[in-house]
Amino acid sequence: MRWSVLLLFLAGCRAKPLPPPSVADLRFPVAVMFGNASVVVFKDADDLGVMHVGNLTSVTGPPPLIDSGFAIYTLTKLGSTHNGLWLMLHPTGGTPVKFELERAPKSGIEAAREILRPYLDQQTWRTDLKQKRRALATEQTLPGMVSIVSGGGG
Repeated sequence: MRWSVLLLFLAGCRAKPLPPPSVADLRFPVAVMFGNASVVVFKDADDLGVMHVGNLTSVTGPPPLIDSGFAIYTLTKLGSTHNGLWLMLHPTGGTPVKFELERAPKSGIEAAREILRPYLDQQTWRTDLKQKRRALATEQTLPGMVSIVSGGGG
């Protein structure tokens, strides 16, 4: 009898799924990778709510987002709040955006380096590429990593 009560109790104690992440869960600044060449830093939630039209048009899939705590997400359903005609009439500049955050399978500093490294590796014209790779491997902050990948720092 006791075991059956215990089993019924445990059967009712299912783990609740995590709620979907929101912008309030992010530690700013955050970095978003657009296409295969652009890494953009957003300083706060308001900044993240407006993106350059050119970056939106270079998106080939949900872009990854890395926050300053090295939590990694993807921006699903990313798009302008304006329609296509407005975007054609304003091909440069910023547009308000909407998106949903989805947790990536992996997070952490090493996962962030894995995401950022290809943006550095494609810069084959650099004469200091080996030093930049070493700097990226030891950098401990997201802004520092983005600076290395974007041509500064390290």
